[in-house]
Amino acid sequence: MKNTKKFPTKYAIRFLVGLVFAVFTKLFRIKKNMPLEVLKLKPPYLVLGNHVGYWDPFIMGYFLPHFTHFISSDTTLRSPFIRFFITRLGTIPIKKNIRDTKAIRGIISVIKQEENVGIFPEALRSWSGSSFKIDPSIVKLIKFLKVPVVVPVIKGMSLFNPRWSTKLRYTRVEVDYKLVFTTDTLEQLSHSAVYDKLNAALHHDEVAYQRKHMHKIYSRNKAEHIGHALYVCPSCYAIDSFRAAGNNFSCTDCHYDIHIDVYGFYKRISKGELFFNNIRDWYNWEEKWLLNYVNNKFDNKSANVIFEDKNSKFFHSSSDGEMDFIDTVNLKLYTDKIEIESLSNKKRIILNFEDLQTINPQINERIEIYYADEAYRFVGEGAGVSGLKWEVAVNALWKKLGQNHKLSVYIEQDK
Repeated sequence: MKNTKKFPTKYAIRFLVGLVFAVFTKLFRIKKNMPLEVLKLKPPYLVLGNHVGYWDPFIMGYFLPHFTHFISSDTTLRSPFIRFFITRLGTIPIKKNIRDTKAIRGIISVIKQEENVGIFPEALRSWSGSSFKIDPSIVKLIKFLKVPVVVPVIKGMSLFNPRWSTKLRYTRVEVDYKLVFTTDTLEQLSHSAVYDKLNAALHHDEVAYQRKHMHKIYSRNKAEHIGHALYVCPSCYAIDSFRAAGNNFSCTDCHYDIHIDVYGFYKRISKGELFFNNIRDWYNWEEKWLLNYVNNKFDNKSANVIFEDKNSKFFHSSSDGEMDFIDTVNLKLYTDKIEIESLSNKKRIILNFEDLQTINPQINERIEIYYADEAYRFVGEGAGVSGLKWEVAVNALWKKLGQNHKLSVYIEQDK
């Protein structure tokens, strides 16, 4: 009989992935803390977790007693190898930072099949390990579905698998599961009460957690590609000036230097002031600094380039979703546009902020843009070039232009 389920799974792939993560969690000693009420819970239910590492859905899903269909960004599907596996795991694709009604219909269909759905309400992986604010629209979905909500909070993941690095580090990781809402409690609570309770359940501060437990991090590459997350020097305010090697990184402009110790905290290599001893405080400071910097450029009607990524690889999505290489370009940000300057023929493509739909930083020095329903990718010239700075700066400009519906919830412009 033909399988008519939405987002069907292949049991051979499920078995293979389960076997891999049985070994993975054992090898890295990843622990679970799961109460009996979650173990006894019958599908369907929602799994709403915090999002830090690349392996979060696999780890969270592996420990649960019932299979869960996770939501994943459609950018993940651009890799044929990854697409082969996650489509056979019943993954529901969604377009980032765009209200994707097709994905919502998919979630509803899977729940009606009496199967679980996993969603990351923060919408993206944390750069510093600390929780972002969640999009309030998730509450409408929770109230509409009327199924129990399980919240797994993964702790130690940004020390083990930080968003900005490609290498795993050996350290302590644990997942705490909690039944936050039953069907009955959802009916009794207001939308605002559900939002507040979910925010509180999901919240995790990795720096505070590490200060309390001081788990050692075994790695010789703790600074690898840290420029993805830390893009402003607190000493000279240079943008994208950090270069990393091993457990150290330094500014190429003023030589402000940092060593990351065995616990993940920062120390100066040479003498001088230490502005921040952890990634969370540095990340929060630089976001506010860049927002103010861009706002001042806009208010003063500056015609100069705010910043640029030279010698970037420029790709465009073809009809089958693959990214085709177009040219090597200089990518420039102004207060009224993004300019793509070809290095082969000096032609310029102008992207205005009205037709710019989303701008998403990825790993490996790249950003992805949806512009007038077309998908583009830019990959920076060298290791550690930050795509994050583009998202923060463009959000500042969108807000100035009154395009608040495009703003990323996790970029706190009013703090």
